[in-house]
Amino acid sequence: MKNLIVYMIASAFMMSCSSKKEYEPVNQNASLPEHFDFNAMNLHVVTSSINHKKQTMMTLYGNTSAMDDLKGNATKNENKEKILALVTWSQKDDPDWFGAKIPDHLLSVEVIRSTGTFSGNSGIQYQRYEGKELKKVTGESAERIKIILQMKPSVMP
Repeated sequence: MKNLIVYMIASAFMMSCSSKKEYEPVNQNASLPEHFDFNAMNLHVVTSSINHKKQTMMTLYGNTSAMDDLKGNATKNENKEKILALVTWSQKDDPDWFGAKIPDHLLSVEVIRSTGTFSGNSGIQYQRYEGKELKKVTGESAERIKIILQMKPSVMP
């Protein structure tokens, strides 16, 4: 009888501890729209950074040819198209981890394409898209290309 009471109290305690909070498996605010077809570019993470003053986070992605060029192996994929994409999000507090930050709203995607090497700076095309729906925007491309190409890649094998 004593054990039955202990089991009943323990089971009542465990049932009362359940959370009504819904778990969001995909951060919809930070997701890129399907029409942008980001997956078709076959990109990998090159580097990432955080701007604490602006409360933004950025990830630079690149295809294999661009990554080879950044590592100094441009001759390996000399005539293949090189693509770099810099994705920028605003930040928000992570509801599941105290003190952590996660992406909130998608701010912009900047895409650089080139068939030559990035160091040659010839034939580089720049496109900027802003907002959740990624509307194409015109702006200062030469300065942004320079800034993006100066980003140091993380250690890559």
